[in-house]
Amino acid sequence: MRDVTDSATSPLKEIARKVVSFIKHPITEIQNLPDWSWGRLLILNAPFAMLSGILMGFLPPNFYRIAAGILISPLVSTIMNGLMSLFLYYYFQVFEYRTVSFRRLFTQTFFASIPFFLFQTISEYLPPISLLGFALTGLIMVVGLVENFQLEKKRAIKLMSIVIGVVFLVWLWNRIDIARLG
Repeated sequence: MRDVTDSATSPLKEIARKVVSFIKHPITEIQNLPDWSWGRLLILNAPFAMLSGILMGFLPPNFYRIAAGILISPLVSTIMNGLMSLFLYYYFQVFEYRTVSFRRLFTQTFFASIPFFLFQTISEYLPPISLLGFALTGLIMVVGLVENFQLEKKRAIKLMSIVIGVVFLVWLWNRIDIARLG
């Protein structure tokens, strides 16, 4: 006879529970990152990016934007989270003189990017809202860098302020290009 009790939580339930808990309490939950495998992280990153891209494609409805949300958003999101994690990894190497776990940085970057995904969905109607989402991501990153990687709070704030400033400049440049073409 086999045991049908739920003594171990299924991976999907564990993921869903952690993500919902993070959405409800991002500042608290970023301090308690799960130790997930690369496969789990990459598989989880894809649906968030895909859902955000698809929703953007529906506002206003556009087949090509929906298709891009399905095909391109997961790739771009994974690359961007990877680049941010790589930037932080080498920041710790060069400026903090220590090595931290790249997978743990990627985990934090993924979770911190969830507000950006959520705000990005309505950025077609209100473009600056994506900046608000990124600012929230930056705030969550500061808390995570301080709590998970013991980075001095002042340094974490400066670091994320620089990243947010660069993102703002790129966003502004993009908006100017769109205005010129339109």
